[in-house]
Amino acid sequence: MNKFVCIITAALLVCSCTLYESVTKGEKVAQIGRAALYKTDLEKIIPKDIAPQDSAALVRQYIDSWAIKQLMLQKAEEQLPKSEKDVAQLLEDYRVQLLVFRYENKFVEERLDTTVTGREIEEYYNAHQGSFVGKNGVFKGRLVKMQNSSPNLQVMRRLAKSREIEDLEALEQLAFNSAYKYSHYEESWVDLNVVAKESGATLVQLQQLLEKEKLAVEYKDSVYTNVIQVLDYVRPGEVTPLEYNAEKIREIIISRRKQELISNLQRDILNDALNNNKLKITEENEKDSH
Repeated sequence: MNKFVCIITAALLVCSCTLYESVTKGEKVAQIGRAALYKTDLEKIIPKDIAPQDSAALVRQYIDSWAIKQLMLQKAEEQLPKSEKDVAQLLEDYRVQLLVFRYENKFVEERLDTTVTGREIEEYYNAHQGSFVGKNGVFKGRLVKMQNSSPNLQVMRRLAKSREIEDLEALEQLAFNSAYKYSHYEESWVDLNVVAKESGATLVQLQQLLEKEKLAVEYKDSVYTNVIQVLDYVRPGEVTPLEYNAEKIREIIISRRKQELISNLQRDILNDALNNNKLKITEENEKDSH
């Protein structure tokens, strides 16, 4: 095979710019046993404005790939037992599954209502609160990472414990101007593990800190002090807020609608087949099914 491919490649490299003009339409470019690669096959993979040397390299790569596939197929045909070579049923099963899957998707896409109201989300949340118990805890607040040597660290500590509007604004301004890193989670809930990773603390360490302090906590290493302002916190094992779960609930509701559409489709086509004698079940089997 290598000798054959080398001969082909040498011919291609001699004049790659006229590679396909040198062979007639439908002429074989490579052959292994009964399998053949034709000029028209190669034409499909060559971009119009490709440079001659790139064209030759692309053709060589394609021929090698084609040859390897054919040779591997030959080996499989020679060495696999007949039972393992009979893939007709597997292919048919896959074809059936693929066609059914595509049809179901098309059917659902044409009929699915993706609008989920706030009331629907709230009703689902209230009915399934046990499903929304948090494992790590969820958090609202700010994390300010400052160098231990920062002259503004003490001011940041004081501001983090305040809830006065002017102090919150001052904290943000100071964080933007002096912090090594500033992460703000005051507008949406975040898993506490995210905050732990940001600070360098372990999840357990941060959970323990939050049990001791309600307004602000610190986690310090040899270089940085992480001042964490706590605006709201839900402990591990407690039900996480509706706001935190709203998008997840929306996806659950839409997924249920999809399943309902598919179930109704399957029921309707079965009933239609029975009512119109497209499906006939022998009396004996019908009795067995009951």
